[in-house]
Formats: sequence, structure tokens, C-alpha cells
Amino acid sequence: MTLYEYNNLDFEDRYNYLFSKRGNDTVSLNCFRDDGEYKYSLWDCGDFYVEMCAKNGKVIKVEGIEPDEERFNLYIDWVKEHGDDPKYDID
Repeated sequence: MTLYEYNNLDFEDRYNYLFSKRGNDTVSLNCFRDDGEYKYSLWDCGDFYVEMCAKNGKVIKVEGIEPDEERFNLYIDWVKEHGDDPKYDID
């Protein structure tokens, strides 16, 4: 699937694609970060990435993004600040 095809799916189908492929060679969780009451996670889908946003435990946004988008800097900064904290380990 391409980024364009993914982003043209409706919200539920984007979410279901992400979690139906989770844990295999197609999709993996790369990083997550907090921003106030919002929780963001970055997923590697092979040819593109997906950013998922949740508030109060409810997913409110699932969007495919290009690997060179500016949003990646937010994850890099988060890892620099919190990377050694065991409570943020992905595994």
C-alpha cells in the first residue's frame, strides 16, 4: 500500500490496517511521545510512516506521513530527552 492509498482510507480502515499488520514484518512501533494530554505514536509501515494520536485513551487521529516530514523532529527530540527512562521502553 502506498502513502496516498493509506491516507485515502477512512479513519476506521486506517486504524484497522495499522493493527491488523502490527507485529509482523510490515508494521512496527518506532517511537511514542507525550504532548500534554495527547499521546502520539510513530509506526513504520515500510514505505511510509503512520502517526497515531490519542487523548484520554481514545484514538482521535491516524495519518500516514512522509519519512522526511518535520514532525519527525518531535520524536527525535522526545527520544533525546526521555530515551534513557525505562518507563518509555517500547519492548
